[in-house]
Amino acid sequence: MKSKSEQLADMQQRRDKILEMIREDGTVTVKMLTETFNLTEATIRTDLRKLQQEGYVQRYHGGATLVTGKQNTGALLLERQIHLEAKDAIGRLAARHIENGDTVIFDSGTTTTAIANHMAHIRKLSVITTAVNIALKLGGEPGINILLTGGTFKFPTLSTSGEKAAGFFENVLAEKLFLATACISPRLGLSFPSETDIKVKSAMMKSANTVYVVADSSKIDKVSMFALPCDWSNIHYLITDSGISQQSINAFEALGVKVLVAE
Repeated sequence: MKSKSEQLADMQQRRDKILEMIREDGTVTVKMLTETFNLTEATIRTDLRKLQQEGYVQRYHGGATLVTGKQNTGALLLERQIHLEAKDAIGRLAARHIENGDTVIFDSGTTTTAIANHMAHIRKLSVITTAVNIALKLGGEPGINILLTGGTFKFPTLSTSGEKAAGFFENVLAEKLFLATACISPRLGLSFPSETDIKVKSAMMKSANTVYVVADSSKIDKVSMFALPCDWSNIHYLITDSGISQQSINAFEALGVKVLVAE
């Protein structure tokens, strides 16, 4: 039997994971959480009540959403500033792998957005993306053709998701995919706090000839709740920053993934 301190640690870890899920999707239901954590509704409601008391979420009948208004806006802006320099360096390096005339898929996320900030050298490009902010950023550039997937809009990630977004990629053929991830581990692969985008990311990978995973070093050797089913042979490059250890580089390259380190 676990000690009281261990039980408290488990409870805090669970609440952190619930908050990750809400930040990813904007909302969760009690039913979804009871199935995910295999706990009673009473326990989950207690967790949501605590997160509401701490100012992170707003509860409603049957679930919870991110808080609204200025508090939520400030939290989102704060989150987007995390590892900003590393993400910018990754974006700069990743952009060098895009050539005029390419057809490229951009996943949503702060790191893929950083790639879009370094596209001044491109004069002709076709972009397929789930990221509304990337479509807006690149859509006004002459020579860049944008295809924005359909689906359900997710405010926290400024992206589209769901079956319609995944189905969009059914007949798409692209040279390159720049894929974001919450966590990446040589042993357990890519993982995410929510399962809602798993089908979309899988569909993206099937549509691309070359897959670049872009992730700052804080995400390496970490594991989140939901795994992305894929073989390492489907991932060709990992672009990260200099915080990655040599041991991790060796582990990924032993799996056939070429690691590119942005300085």
